[in-house]
Amino acid sequence: MSYIAGIGGANMDIHAQSLNELVLHDSNPGYLHMSMGGVCRNICENLARLGENVWLCTVLGNDMNGRNILEGCERAGIHMDGTKVLEQEKTSMYVSVMDRNGDMLLALSDMHIIKRLDDRLVDEVQPLLCGAELVVCDGNLSARSLERLTSVCSRPLYMDPVSTAWAKEVSPYIGYFDTVKPNRLELEILTGFSCGTAEELQMACDVLRGRGVRRVFVSLGRDGLFYRGPEGTIIGENRPYPHLVNTTGAGDAAMAGIIHATIHGWSPEKVVHAGMAAGMAAIASEDTINTEISSEMLEKLIKEYIA
Repeated sequence: MSYIAGIGGANMDIHAQSLNELVLHDSNPGYLHMSMGGVCRNICENLARLGENVWLCTVLGNDMNGRNILEGCERAGIHMDGTKVLEQEKTSMYVSVMDRNGDMLLALSDMHIIKRLDDRLVDEVQPLLCGAELVVCDGNLSARSLERLTSVCSRPLYMDPVSTAWAKEVSPYIGYFDTVKPNRLELEILTGFSCGTAEELQMACDVLRGRGVRRVFVSLGRDGLFYRGPEGTIIGENRPYPHLVNTTGAGDAAMAGIIHATIHGWSPEKVVHAGMAAGMAAIASEDTINTEISSEMLEKLIKEYIA
């Protein structure tokens, strides 16, 4: 049976959006929205909704948030056999503050429980990981988990570094990954190179490829997606997209689009386009995950806004 395995973070998200210009050191009118989150968890849900067979290996607390995540993932079609529930622990939380246009200004995360996903748990789920077509993970994993994962997993590894802080921890192990998807700032941390121009992006990507990475996809936000791999460089650009609602989750969806297109044998250019289209699908939804995402939706977005 062909399937994808994910190993990494799962948390509850609280998104706070301002209705007006934010005033610091004061109470601001706005609204709050709570949903399931976690970079790896989000990638897995997007993949499941794209029709892929997905298993998630993560750690949850034995609390209401943990139970909600477990049940919500199962409803979304994610297999949760590799998930461990820890007594006397709190499930991870992520809080973001967005401006009135939906762009994130600041985020705080409490991911201490994911550091309990150590080498022992990696060993427990090794048969599941090694039986997958590929394994996707995020930078929330501890150094011990990353060291163990890269030494025992025999399948292609995909990595989303998550943030500049976690990119520093990922950096020593980056050469073990087949495919990585940093943003511009995370790429600078991983390589030590400035990445302000296309030429600098290419040089930084070649640093990672020199360490063993096969493909690098760089999220450029509104500017699209930069790709550097065995086929050369592809710069994905899109026409104006008028349906921005919430930018949270766009990068997670993009990784899912890249994986979905890759395992279905799409051309390198179309893999880039699929990642961009999945990101567009995400930002058109009030929730982190666009529950309507599908391969047909990706094709439609590519035709209308990208290709």
